[in-house]
Amino acid sequence: MLCDLARSFPPKVAELLERDRGLKRNFREESVTDLLMASLIGLEPFGIRVDFPDEPTTGGDMDWIFAAPHDIGGGRYLRVVLQAKRAQYSKSRGGYWYYHHLDHDMGNQARTLVSFAGSNPGGMSTLPLYIFYHPTSALSAKSSAKPAVEGINLVFAHQVAPVVAGGCRRDRKTVETWRKSFMPLSDILCWPFLPLPRTTGPAPPGTITLQVNGGSRSLPFALGFHPDVVAARLGQRLDDTRTKGPVTDIPAPPIRAIDGIPGEIKRAIDGDVTLADRKELSRPRVIFSTTVTRDHPSIARAVRRRGN
Repeated sequence: MLCDLARSFPPKVAELLERDRGLKRNFREESVTDLLMASLIGLEPFGIRVDFPDEPTTGGDMDWIFAAPHDIGGGRYLRVVLQAKRAQYSKSRGGYWYYHHLDHDMGNQARTLVSFAGSNPGGMSTLPLYIFYHPTSALSAKSSAKPAVEGINLVFAHQVAPVVAGGCRRDRKTVETWRKSFMPLSDILCWPFLPLPRTTGPAPPGTITLQVNGGSRSLPFALGFHPDVVAARLGQRLDDTRTKGPVTDIPAPPIRAIDGIPGEIKRAIDGDVTLADRKELSRPRVIFSTTVTRDHPSIARAVRRRGN
C-alpha cells in the first residue's frame, strides 16, 4: 500500500534514470515527479487525492498536504512543498554524482522556496523540502555513519539554501556532500493503520473495514498520517540532520500543523474542486486526508513524545 509504494518506488526510479546513462537526452525531474504522482492516484480509496494544475507556473514541483478534516477548529493540516532535482554523473576526478542545477538561478530558487514557505502563503503552514532522484549507479547502502543513497531521498530546504546562495562550487553539489542529511521517502509515506470507533452508519471516505474473528466484528481503520504526527516526525528528523550537512546548525522555524483547513483544500477532500480552484493550482498537489483526529491515543502519544 502507501508504505509499500514508499519502499518499492525508489528502486524503480533508479532503474528508470539508469537507462539514460550515455544518452544525450536525459529523463528530467518532471518525468519522475509525474510517475510518482500517478502512482499515488490509485490510493484514492485510502484518503489520498491527486490534482494537477492546468498551467504549472513556478516554485516547487509538488505540494503534499496532510490533513485531518474532522479535527476541531476547522480541521488541522500541514503543507509540504517539494522541489525535485536529479543526480547527474561527472567523469572528472575519477567520477562522481552531483546535482547540476542545485544552485539554479545563482541560488535564488532555493532562497525563494524557503522564503515562500516561511511566509505561510495563503495562510497555510508550509515546510519546504528537496526531493532528490538518483539512478542505480549512484546508489549506496546505509553505513554506520551515513544514510543510504536511494532512488529517492529528501533533504530540508533550510539546509540547502545557505549553501547555494549566490551560486556554489560543484563540490558543494555532490551526492556525498548531502548524503548525511538524507531522509528516505518512507519517512513521510510510511504510516500505520489506526483503529477508529465503530459507527452505526457507513464508514467515512478514507477508512477501510476489517473483518475480525471470521467476520463476527467489523472494525474501521484509517491511515495515521495525521498532520501533527507528520510534523512531529519531520521535526525529529530535522533535529537529527541539522548538524550533519555542509553547513551545520542551520536555523529553521518550528514544524507545526495548524488549525483551519483552507476552503479549497476542504473542497478537494470532498471531491468538489471548482474550475476556479484548479486555475489557482500552480503545482501538482497531493492531499493525504485522514479521519483520525488528534485525540486518538496513538496521535496523542506520538506528539507527546516529540514534546509538542
